Amino acid sequence: MGKGKIKSSSAASDVLRQKEDREEKGIKNLQYLVDFALKFSEAMLSAGANLERVNDTIYRICDSYDCRETHFFSLNCYLTLSLEDSEGNHAGSQRCVRGGMDTHLENLSKLNQLSREICANTPAPRDLEGLLAETLRTDTYSTQVRLLGFMIAMTCLTLIFGGSWKDIITVLLNTVLMYFASIYLKKPGVNRMVFNIFCTFMAGTVAIVMSKIGLVDDIYIVMIANSMMLIPGIPMVNAFRNLLCGNEINGMLEILKTMLETVAIVGGFVLSIFLIGGLIPW
Repeated sequence: MGKGKIKSSSAASDVLRQKEDREEKGIKNLQYLVDFALKFSEAMLSAGANLERVNDTIYRICDSYDCRETHFFSLNCYLTLSLEDSEGNHAGSQRCVRGGMDTHLENLSKLNQLSREICANTPAPRDLEGLLAETLRTDTYSTQVRLLGFMIAMTCLTLIFGGSWKDIITVLLNTVLMYFASIYLKKPGVNRMVFNIFCTFMAGTVAIVMSKIGLVDDIYIVMIANSMMLIPGIPMVNAFRNLLCGNEINGMLEILKTMLETVAIVGGFVLSIFLIGGLIPW
């Protein structure tokens, strides 16, 4: 009689232990999935994705892992995710998006492909972050190649705007200065509006000085061409798309942000004119 009770008690404790182990494993896997989803969302936003695409991707990934409840809230600067699996386990976390958007269409394409592979194959949740890190390990172009690309683009824009070879020389000089300024000022995390004012003030000052010594035919063409490096085109498109697709809060915030960044571009040129404009007649 006593031995039967001991055996039944031992069997019950084993069953309970197995249940606890399954719950603990389920919670860990769910937390792995939450952490991956937030990092994946941040990577997509940083690469230039709009919120509609990010939301759709996260819901698809979570559905592929049989999550019963998925609650995802996203802004361009803040993400929060809460999941419940089919066994009733819960996990959630939140994440602030740092660094802002640095459009990288190649990374975005690879992230989209990774999301499709995850939905199709559902690898182990603990392996997801490794797959993400491997995907983001992209070979980047050298400084010389990137700078050459900017210089070719600025030369073409100057010609389109009707600039002369003198204007092209000044535009290219400003392009080099603005490119290296972007490298050194992005590391400390300088506000984008401050960065725009600094770059356009520098470009405007160079244009005014070069005009004074006779190396610029049309200073307005130089300023307009150099401003094209800083215009937030993709963020503005994403902002209006968010507004039209139901993400009104983020759409309004992004529209305001891109407008302020655009005003900052003009502000830098205006500041250079007020401070150094006495060198040339206006």
